[in-house]
Amino acid sequence: MRHDSRWKTILPEPSAPKGLIETLLEEVGPHQEPPEPKRRGRPTQILQAHLGWAMFWCFLQGWHAQLDLWRQMCTERLGGFAPVKVSDQAIYKRLATSGVQALRLVFEWISLCLAERLGPREKWSLAPFASAVIAIDESKLDQVGRWLSGLRDLPTGDPRLLAGRLSCLFDVRLQQWIWVDVLPEAMTNSLVHARALLEKVPSKALLLFDLGYFSFEWLDELTRRGFFWVSRLRERGSYRIIHVFTQKDGYLDALIWLGAYRSDRAQFAVRLVQVDRGRRTHRYLTNVLHPDQLSGAEVVRLYQRRWDIELAFRALKDHLRLNVLWSAKWEVIQVQILASLILAQVFHAQQVEIAAQTHVEVFDVSLDLLIRLLPRKLLAGLSPSQFVAEHGKTVGLIRPHTRLVYDLPEIAYHEIVWPPSDIVLIREPRYAHKADGRKKPVSPN
Repeated sequence: MRHDSRWKTILPEPSAPKGLIETLLEEVGPHQEPPEPKRRGRPTQILQAHLGWAMFWCFLQGWHAQLDLWRQMCTERLGGFAPVKVSDQAIYKRLATSGVQALRLVFEWISLCLAERLGPREKWSLAPFASAVIAIDESKLDQVGRWLSGLRDLPTGDPRLLAGRLSCLFDVRLQQWIWVDVLPEAMTNSLVHARALLEKVPSKALLLFDLGYFSFEWLDELTRRGFFWVSRLRERGSYRIIHVFTQKDGYLDALIWLGAYRSDRAQFAVRLVQVDRGRRTHRYLTNVLHPDQLSGAEVVRLYQRRWDIELAFRALKDHLRLNVLWSAKWEVIQVQILASLILAQVFHAQQVEIAAQTHVEVFDVSLDLLIRLLPRKLLAGLSPSQFVAEHGKTVGLIRPHTRLVYDLPEIAYHEIVWPPSDIVLIREPRYAHKADGRKKPVSPN
């Protein structure tokens, strides 16, 4: 009788070349288990790290039932973890109480290992003065099926059918997720959870974010806490120029006050980089006030790299099938998301390593094709580096990227007009608390 799982494994046999997942798994062992508080009773037989790795391993092999997890943990050695003889009910109980935390532990451990592995390859070409370049954003999850009794009466398109949202930090240099919070509320302003994410951001990091985070109070808080940032100016956002560094040929670099009215104004002066492209004018903001530390052209290029997190969301939803949720139960949704994130970390790392080996830019390596082709080649007995070297350009795995590249002026040092030494760059703030920039609808009554 065949196994009850009808999905084919996407991992190589032991004799095949080892991929990055297997290499990391060999390094894991019980010593990664965080110490548990002392308590009465029998010691824990199922370690949290063992449970997390087993869940991820079963996810890779297309598990269909919790029995698959029990069989795997009872009969097979997994990395540094020996099989543990327990009943299926013991696995179910541990899964219910610690399943999400166990998978979160694996995500954090793999992220740490990959950051150490990729760190030496980074040339620090992006904002070398910053400790990290991090994009912050949120993404709504797709709708769940109306399988649960509480969801059956909801009409199609009801926001309560949305599975929740991801609130994330993404390392642009290393192409790795730094932190991901899975939140049940799908329709909430981005700034509500943004301050909690700041606790995971290293000091002196540079943050990239879109207009969903535009708020005078938020921008001032980032500056006050010692973070660098790059964003866009909201359309029709008010400001007042206090000094012009450079102005020529549709290009402006200046210091400004955000908020031209006494009722709503920011505390710290910021830098405006304005670029005319045809009939459109694009305005970028940063709190890096010195053009010799960060040129206007680099400000624009950095904001373009904010798109990296959008591509990472696309990889999760389209390429790793996170747009198809297994269940409407919140615990199962979290497990699927965390397992997909762990797999995404590995593929992003492979993308960076292949780019370094072939001396191309990261986005010249197709992440879509990498996800589709790499597991098959491992099953066929080919190592990733061997396959890329022989067939990478032929099959389109390595090809020129199609991202927009703007021709921006490079300003010479002698063209910059420096501000007087007594210029005032801090003032008393007033916040109108219009976080989303939209007017509230007028009640018909």
